[in-house]
Amino acid sequence: MTITIPLALSRIAQVSEQELRFLNFYRASELHGGLILGQVARRTRDAVLSNDLLKHSAEEVEHARVWTETIIAVHGRVVPVRHTYQTRYAEAIGRPVGVLHVLALTQIFERRVYRHFTEHLRRPDTHPAVQRALRQMLEEEKGHLSWVKQWLDQQALVRGREVGDIMRRYAEVDRRVYDALTLELGWRMAA
Repeated sequence: MTITIPLALSRIAQVSEQELRFLNFYRASELHGGLILGQVARRTRDAVLSNDLLKHSAEEVEHARVWTETIIAVHGRVVPVRHTYQTRYAEAIGRPVGVLHVLALTQIFERRVYRHFTEHLRRPDTHPAVQRALRQMLEEEKGHLSWVKQWLDQQALVRGREVGDIMRRYAEVDRRVYDALTLELGWRMAA
């Protein structure tokens, strides 16, 4: 005897509503970050920096596409998210002014993302499609962390303590933003 399951029933989400909220938040934040870096690349006159920013921007937009694909794979629904990680930073510190501020905040954010995605990957009930996306993100985040750190290290040689001061200030803002998100979205503390 063969049992036929109606298509409508086979499209029930394979992850919890809370997990879908995370995935949609990741998707929106990746896209927002990519668009910001693209705007910075559009305005810079340094060809090497512009190239690095464009590559990073494209990878962030691709990450948003991967999260969209993952949401589809788990039969979830894409939901627009207006209040991204970046909008929360802007509420706390205003819009970053200049490449130094954008890349310092990018470095702090990428570190947080790496720690958070690592923790998410370790959760026992993480869907295989989500695990694949997280592994891809973690691998690609290494390159982002590397090139931005190199750029910031070069800036520190020229600008001295200013770079470290900005990084410490943004790390504190990041801690507050992450703590608030942990409560709001129901994340366990990851990093």
